[in-house]
Amino acid sequence: MTVLDNTPRDQYTATGGQVAFPYTFEITAEGDIAVLQNGVLLSLGAGAGEYAVTGVGSDTGGVITLVTGATAGDIITLYRDMALERLTAYTNGGDFLAADVNNDYDRLWLALQQGAADTDRSVRMPNSDSSAINMVLPVAASRAQKLLAFDASGAVKVEPYLNNETIVLVVQTEVGDGVTTTYSLESSTDSPSLLQIAIDGVLQEVSSYSVSGGNLVFSTAPPLQSAIEIRAFVQKEITSTDLKASDFTGDGSTTSFTLGYSAVKSNTFVYIDGVYQLKNTYSVSGTTITFSTAPPLDSVIEVVIAAFTTSIINTPSADSVGTAQLQDSAVTTAKIADANVTTAKIADDAVTAAKIASVPIAVGITTVVTATSLTATVNTHVYVSAATQTITLPASPTIGQRVLVTVGNFTDTVVGRNGSNIMGSATDFTMDAAYLSIQFIYTNTTQGWVMS
Repeated sequence: MTVLDNTPRDQYTATGGQVAFPYTFEITAEGDIAVLQNGVLLSLGAGAGEYAVTGVGSDTGGVITLVTGATAGDIITLYRDMALERLTAYTNGGDFLAADVNNDYDRLWLALQQGAADTDRSVRMPNSDSSAINMVLPVAASRAQKLLAFDASGAVKVEPYLNNETIVLVVQTEVGDGVTTTYSLESSTDSPSLLQIAIDGVLQEVSSYSVSGGNLVFSTAPPLQSAIEIRAFVQKEITSTDLKASDFTGDGSTTSFTLGYSAVKSNTFVYIDGVYQLKNTYSVSGTTITFSTAPPLDSVIEVVIAAFTTSIINTPSADSVGTAQLQDSAVTTAKIADANVTTAKIADDAVTAAKIASVPIAVGITTVVTATSLTATVNTHVYVSAATQTITLPASPTIGQRVLVTVGNFTDTVVGRNGSNIMGSATDFTMDAAYLSIQFIYTNTTQGWVMS
């Protein structure tokens, strides 16, 4: 018997009720062929089994007949799957029959064809590649829960799901003038989801700005003399670090919302009406976020999901650090040129709007979350998470110092003046609206703390 040069595999898309499927390669026994129906291995046998075989021993193949007709569209796959074994033994002085020898040699060639077919369906190097390129996988412990990748030479390597090359660029700062909506970005990006924007220490919703032609464009101009901070995340190579945002509207009763992406709690940033939510106020499971208390009616909910795991902060380049990056109280009188600030400029009640530079004093803002009354320190954002509390402003403030106070879903937080006026009045101030955020900036002894 001869062995034809063919591929030991056939595949068909069945018609409704079809039972007969030809195979075009040689087998030497019924069990030497495997039959898959939609990827499921069928069992041999016309009675208790699921198919019968004809044409065993024919070098041009035969027919597989299903016991039950296929459904239209079923994928039927037939391939040689013979055991790689030798069952014939030749003995000294025994019969040396041509049929036995032919069968043994045929099985050798059939096995080689079967192996070649498996190789053809595998990932392998082309003949044009150098044999010096290493294509051996790392050991299991090194490649577990990693991605298969290739280095610059094309050799096999493994990478974590993120290749730890995400970086955070130097923070860019701007000053709002109440009119300008477009600011040129120092770092190139084409996605607003790769930016984090804060105005006077309050993070902004991604939906409130866009990116166009290397510019950051706000839907509404930031307020006069507001401090704008821009942090830009940059992708390198194939790392996917996009921040994914999902937006919802609260109805006062719903606590669970379905995200557009799977998430873990530690990689989420949640805002309700622009106010950052503490992570102990919600839980995340897969694509579902559940709040412990239903967000208010018509409130805007934004959930930002970060996909990165490691950030590297670049060393700032020369002349790139603005006043917003300076540590509180780090600039002393020794750092100010002699005669630049005179007593005429700082006399009590003598500092008018004309005396204050158009660029505001930019300082870092530190957030403090409290459920009890406290006395705020200068340049602090105080988030009040419980009702009936008093936030006392700092004593003996100096010009330009500020305190940002944000309240939750209540209307009775008192801001104590602590000896200084508030908007020219010697009375404390009550924040009488839920989710209200007010910045208090000290000006002089007459006006005291003014609000923005």
